[in-house]
Amino acid sequence: MKSTFTKKKRRGERAGETWKLFKKNKAAMVGLCVLFIFVFFAVFADVIIPYSKAITQNSADRLMAPCASHWFGTDEFGRDMFARVVHGSRRSLSLGVGTTLISLLIGGFIGACCGLYGSKFDSVVMRLCDVLNCVPGLLFALAVVAALGSSMQNLLIAVTVISIPGFIRIVRSVILSIVEQEYIYAARACDSSNWVIITRHILPNAMGPIIVQASMSVASMMLTAAGLSFIGMGVQPPTPEWGVMLSTAREYMSKAPYLLAFPGIAIALSALSLNLVGDGLRDALDPKLKA
Repeated sequence: MKSTFTKKKRRGERAGETWKLFKKNKAAMVGLCVLFIFVFFAVFADVIIPYSKAITQNSADRLMAPCASHWFGTDEFGRDMFARVVHGSRRSLSLGVGTTLISLLIGGFIGACCGLYGSKFDSVVMRLCDVLNCVPGLLFALAVVAALGSSMQNLLIAVTVISIPGFIRIVRSVILSIVEQEYIYAARACDSSNWVIITRHILPNAMGPIIVQASMSVASMMLTAAGLSFIGMGVQPPTPEWGVMLSTAREYMSKAPYLLAFPGIAIALSALSLNLVGDGLRDALDPKLKA
């Protein structure tokens, strides 16, 4: 009981120390605040503005400039742009977070097996990752979506597949650096099982780099999903999604530039905030800075 309490106390102290280092990074704190705003809009989108306004067409309000009744104006079908941007945040963020979590689980498991057991399995997996890395990620995702069809589910599969090799490599490298530490040899000398070694010694020490990689991967996954939707291979209209909104706004660049401005700014700010948070986490979890 005392040992468990001591472990929880140490984890709390480490978390508090990490938070103190993170707060010293002003850019990271700004990114965290902006990210919280986007998450708030995504979670409470239905409370902020009804979803019906994002998909209901109204010919009388076509291409209306931003005003008091329509804060971000309306699109070519008279749909409220503010509602579409707000509800589009739910699609874009869920795609980025969902693909990152799935690819982290799959890639993390495979990478952990490569780092722990090595041998032929490690060689085969690494050569497959080399083959996948030879193909540009967006091109590979485009081929997957073209083969499976354009839909949000297939977009999720495509973006997940291209991100798995990166997580395999990062988790494998972290595991390889940890398994050579003296405390791992000591645990094995004490006849600890592989499960105990993995859960008590390897995973707690490997979480730092993995969390940083995952936080920065969300931004790249969002941009990839938006790019595929932009060329018509991802989420299909009238579903509000930032990439789709940019694609449909191309024809009205001169008449209604705000149609491009608002979803473009949303993509840029969300990706920037995630990268700033990732940089802040990387610095806060750096053991050299802690020392």
